[in-house]
Amino acid sequence: MDSELLVHLSYVLLIAASLVRAIMPLRIFAACSGIAAVVYDFDIHQPSMAAWEAGFALINIVQIGILIYEKRHARLTAEEEALHQRMFNSLSVVDFHRLIRTGTWVSTTEGQTLTVQGESVSRIVIITDGATSVEVDGHIVAYCRTGDFVGEMAFVSGNPATATVKTITDTRYLMWRFVDLKRLVTKHPGISTALQSVFNRNLIEKLSREAVSSDVSN
Repeated sequence: MDSELLVHLSYVLLIAASLVRAIMPLRIFAACSGIAAVVYDFDIHQPSMAAWEAGFALINIVQIGILIYEKRHARLTAEEEALHQRMFNSLSVVDFHRLIRTGTWVSTTEGQTLTVQGESVSRIVIITDGATSVEVDGHIVAYCRTGDFVGEMAFVSGNPATATVKTITDTRYLMWRFVDLKRLVTKHPGISTALQSVFNRNLIEKLSREAVSSDVSN
């Protein structure tokens, strides 16, 4: 192949890598760009540059292998698959698998306290079955149900709990410790973006239910 075509191909592939959002195509384009650059550098007798480009290509090839391995081993249970489809369908199966494995599934009974008003919060919970009461100054002001988060505002703001939340039925939930979840979202920004979107959507749903409840009571 003509040397000039090789260098153009390398840059075209590199540009393509910068334009795609999905990580796998990005890695593939980057690896192919590096390989084309290696061939070009050897063709113009620049072995030192070829070594650098080979390293660039090798890094991306290794990352492609890791992605393939993770995808093959990202197996979800029926419960996890249902949660993925219901709440986190914007995440890839691999990223959702990372999110799930960072947390802990918990089954508990009625009367268990998840947060206490005015006290610091160290974990975030998403209810997958059951319900909780939300108390402010000793008065029940709302209820959380399947699909609702508990502790998400404290996770985002770092402030103490604004309400006491207790289970009012046998309840199943997925729980993350703040420290573990923060470490995960720092390493995987895509998960952070998806979580923020889910938090916002759930907050809107909660506010809508409270507004309806207020209208009915009035």
